[in-house]
Amino acid sequence: MVAPDSALSDTRLAPPGELAAGLRRQLPDWTVTWLDATASTNADLQQYLRRGGAGPALLGSHEQTSGRGRAGRPWRTRAGDALLFSCGWQADIPPARLPPLSLVAGVAACEALSGLLGNGADDALLALKWPNDVQWGAAKLAGILVETVAVPASGRMGLILGIGINLRGAAALSQALGREVADWAQTGGTGDPVRLAAAVARSWHDAIAHYAAEGFGPFQARFARWDALYGLPVRVMDNGRILFEGTARGVDEGGKLLVQAADGTRAVTVGDISVRAAQA
Repeated sequence: MVAPDSALSDTRLAPPGELAAGLRRQLPDWTVTWLDATASTNADLQQYLRRGGAGPALLGSHEQTSGRGRAGRPWRTRAGDALLFSCGWQADIPPARLPPLSLVAGVAACEALSGLLGNGADDALLALKWPNDVQWGAAKLAGILVETVAVPASGRMGLILGIGINLRGAAALSQALGREVADWAQTGGTGDPVRLAAAVARSWHDAIAHYAAEGFGPFQARFARWDALYGLPVRVMDNGRILFEGTARGVDEGGKLLVQAADGTRAVTVGDISVRAAQA
């Protein structure tokens, strides 16, 4: 294990006002807010966009009392152990092109985090488990939730991208959950929380603009760079029920997971379906 970075060795994050001030310096064209606690940063930004906020905006919180993961699953972490924030802005992306956004967000997050790994750190351990779980090795490092909201005043779509990056406490969390969890301290990453959040925010904003202009095509190869499942035996599951098994073969031009099954290649859509390594 790599020794924790000194900027992350404290048990508490900097006060909200200090974090917000640092982020405003890093993101001068953004609206930035950081709170002690809130129910959900994604939900807060939905309200901001519904009220006509154009963004880009970043909203973070030391604690989320009603945080959500994929499919509305509840998600909690001890205050200070994770970096919790959401970014939102209005975007011109037709509804039919929304499904791949989770992968776009995951790719952009991996690219941002890779740029903050310390000298000599092996970013081959950084990976993206389809559609949008960031891993360090086989352990989950960060989770991403992408949501949209209608903005009646403008007729545009409001886009919200939320993330929780484990900063510390992975050993205790792994024991509590009964599965391996990673944290940023284990990676040897050099960024403090302000640099982490700003890097991800900028990467997200640039990636969404690229996707809006050119579609998912350029991201197919970018996803392959971080693909945690390629070549692995997987089970495609829904609500605990195994739908089929096969070997993961990357993603298609629409971001669907390709699985080579006994009856041919199947394309798995982004949604409530989970993918597990068959040997797990």
